[in-house]
Amino acid sequence: MKAWTAAAVLGAACATSACMSGGGDRGPRIPNEPVRVLLSADALVYASGDANGDLRIDAAERDAAIAREWARADGNNDGALTPIEFQEWVTAALGGSNAPPYRLDFDRNVDNSITREEFETELRSRFDDYDANDDGVVVRAEFIRETNLRPQTVREPRNDMRPPDPRNRPPGT
Repeated sequence: MKAWTAAAVLGAACATSACMSGGGDRGPRIPNEPVRVLLSADALVYASGDANGDLRIDAAERDAAIAREWARADGNNDGALTPIEFQEWVTAALGGSNAPPYRLDFDRNVDNSITREEFETELRSRFDDYDANDDGVVVRAEFIRETNLRPQTVREPRNDMRPPDPRNRPPGT
């Protein structure tokens, strides 16, 4: 009987510990669990600028890629991007209309116009952020950010029209 009691207490302690942990999605990575990585769409600008194919993007290749993207974005060659021009560029060059970076990342003065200087400044700044070892060159691995977040499950909404169960009323009602 003592062994049964000890097993019950141990089981209750484990259950309490699991409940108190919050069941969050963060925690140490489980062996054999797929690694999740994040890659921002702006990495496409730089990766496509690898002119010599050495899988490294140096400052000259970065500048050429930014100049090419500016020419692509400023279709009417007026020296500024309207919100519509910027959205068309994001959709074509970065793979989707909701892909970051966003217009206000470039249009810091919020005047609804992105100048070439604003465009180049933002993309150079992002390149520098990727350059983890500050050597002026970005390799493919520097574009990747690992995360140990597990995919979140999507719960289906309750879409039936049943009224709430009256037995689940607060006390005193």
